[in-house]
Amino acid sequence: MSTMAQERDAMDAYSHAISTAAERAGPAVVKVETGRSSQRGRGQGVGSGVIYSSDGSILTNAHVVAGASRVMVTLPDGRTLPAGVLGTRPERDLAVLRVGQGGLPVAELYAPLPRVGQLVVAIGNPYGLDFTVTAGVVSALNRSLPLDRSTTLGQLIQTDTSINPGNSGGPLVDVQGRVVGITTAILPYAQGLGFAIPASVALDAIGQITAVHRQSIGRGVLGISGLDVPIEAAVQRTLGLDQTSGVLLLEVAASGPAARASLQSGDIIVSLDSHTVATVEALRQAVKALRGQSPWQVSFLREGRRRRVALVPAA
Repeated sequence: MSTMAQERDAMDAYSHAISTAAERAGPAVVKVETGRSSQRGRGQGVGSGVIYSSDGSILTNAHVVAGASRVMVTLPDGRTLPAGVLGTRPERDLAVLRVGQGGLPVAELYAPLPRVGQLVVAIGNPYGLDFTVTAGVVSALNRSLPLDRSTTLGQLIQTDTSINPGNSGGPLVDVQGRVVGITTAILPYAQGLGFAIPASVALDAIGQITAVHRQSIGRGVLGISGLDVPIEAAVQRTLGLDQTSGVLLLEVAASGPAARASLQSGDIIVSLDSHTVATVEALRQAVKALRGQSPWQVSFLREGRRRRVALVPAA
């Protein structure tokens, strides 16, 4: 008998179901770390997220990234990437992040509601403990939970799966590894009471957020799309940068001006000729100001180093 066959025989059906679900969904689960700056000092938070599109789109909770001055995402393979917040739906406690990295493993968002009593698995980073797996059942459906004085989350899945701080934004999956919910909250001092936003609600939120994004960011004469993203303080110090943010390239059109200049997804543009580029809007204004001139000198960050290339814009 082979080693794999012996392992299957030694594992009961319950354990095998949990293990299979974790193996299927786990590669798409990420740690989300945020930094916050305020007059009272600096703070840091940790949550979870799940990659739902191979272009680097990630679903998490809105409260995980609320007020964040920077967002970093750690993949299961250990890579840490800067992320931009594509948009949020605070009333649903959902947010979409993007990283400038394609070809990532994804988990399926499965819209049909699970059944009460169905086995489910939560994957996340409770208390910063990376990629923890817990299991339980769906305890009830269509629960409501106050988020704050003015907002109540509705249509929630209740589960006795162990969910702790840091799990927020991670997936609740069925035994096929399909995401049936996004974990969102626990009741303080409660035992066995966790909640998740149904995948159907998450899909609606994604549609609304990405529709706004498509209207607000165009490819323009550079052949790119991007997001505002903070620059790590250590990188600022090392490179002597005065600015605290730049434009993270999400998409670089094949054979477009940026691609011909060797720019690629994941680069962070910090200036265009003499124009500082700290935001997408600043990049747009720089493009307008430089119309009629060519080539343009693009300064950007890649792998912690500052680089410069000449770019010939589209006519």
